[in-house]
Amino acid sequence: MKTKRTSFEKDSTSEHAELFLNVRDFIKICIGNDSKEKYSENITTFYSKEGGFCYIRVKDDYVHLGWFRGRHIDDKFGLLFGKGKTLRGQKVYKLDKQTREAIKYYVNETLMFLFEHNELMKLKKIK
Repeated sequence: MKTKRTSFEKDSTSEHAELFLNVRDFIKICIGNDSKEKYSENITTFYSKEGGFCYIRVKDDYVHLGWFRGRHIDDKFGLLFGKGKTLRGQKVYKLDKQTREAIKYYVNETLMFLFEHNELMKLKKIK
């Protein structure tokens, strides 16, 4: 029986492996010590005890980041695309200074959203 490879296994051995691994490491640093990863057949997901941040996967000629709360992020860098209910994507072609600033910003915006969302849910449970 052949076991299916995870997206992480595929992406970390692809022609864009170096960019993928650098972006992955940078996201984990931005989230902090509480960062966790989950591997599936299609994506590698990042989350913390507060909730989900994003997923990462290699596309044809870039690394795709899917920000789970992208619709709720003030996109001051203008890098997010998509019209889903909450998810917005980001294309990463290189991990330069501007891209690092944007990823750090999107992680922080996601964290603020998750804090606020979780506190609202706690208040609703109290009522």
